[in-house]
Amino acid sequence: MVSLFRRLSNAGIVVLTGVLVLSGCASRKYVRLQTQALEPAIQEAQNAAKENAERIDAVDRRAQQGITAAGTADQKATAAQQSATTANQAAQAADRKADTANQGVTQANTRISTLETRVNNINTLDNYTQSETQSIVFDFNKAVLSSQAKSTLDRIAGDVANQRTGYMLELEGFTDNVGSENYNVGLSQRRAENVQRYLVSKNVPLYRISIVGLGEDNPVADNKTNQGRAQNRRVEVRVLKAQPNRQTN
Repeated sequence: MVSLFRRLSNAGIVVLTGVLVLSGCASRKYVRLQTQALEPAIQEAQNAAKENAERIDAVDRRAQQGITAAGTADQKATAAQQSATTANQAAQAADRKADTANQGVTQANTRISTLETRVNNINTLDNYTQSETQSIVFDFNKAVLSSQAKSTLDRIAGDVANQRTGYMLELEGFTDNVGSENYNVGLSQRRAENVQRYLVSKNVPLYRISIVGLGEDNPVADNKTNQGRAQNRRVEVRVLKAQPNRQTN
C-alpha cells in the first residue's frame, strides 16, 4: 500500500508539474501576444515624444536666435546713439570754430581800419610840423611811469585835447647799454607802450599814436656814466601837427 501510494504521489507531482509547465508556456505566449499588440502604440508614443523633443529644440533655437538678434539690435542702437552724440559734438565744435573765425574776421577788419587810418596819416606826414621832443625818463630796468613823467604827459595830452583832427603822436622807446640787445628792445617797447596807454587814458585816440622800441640805439648821453645812462633810459614823445591850410582827419 505504501508503495502504491508513493507511486500515485509521484505521478501526481509529475502531472502537476506538467500542468504548471504548460500553464507557464501559455502565459508567456499570452504576454508576447499582448506585447506585440502594444508595440505599435509604444512606437507611436516614442515617435511623438521624439517629434515633441525636436519641436522643443527648434523653439529653443529660435528663442536663442531671437535673443541674439535682440542683443545685436540693442548694440546697434547703442552704437547709433553714440554716433549721433559724436556727430552732435562735432557740429557744436564746428559752430564754435565758425564763431571764432567770425570774431577773427571782425578783429582783422578792425585792425585793417586802424591801419588804413594810420596809412592815410602817414601819407600826409609831409604836411605836418614837429613839436619839440619831450623825454620821459625811467629808472634802471623799469617801465613804470614816475609822477614827473605823468605830469609831462598830462601837458602833452592837454595840448591836443581840443584838436579833433590834424595831429599825430610819435613815441620812441630807448634803454641804456646794460643788458642784451633783445632784452633792451623788449624793455624799450614796454616803456613806449606804457606811455601810449597813459595818453589813451587821457582821451588821446589810439589810432593817432605810433610807437616803436629801439633798445639802446641813438643814445643822447654817454653810457659810461650813471648820469648818461639815466638820460638814455627814456621815451621820446613828439607831437606832429598838420599845417593850418592842409589839415587831415
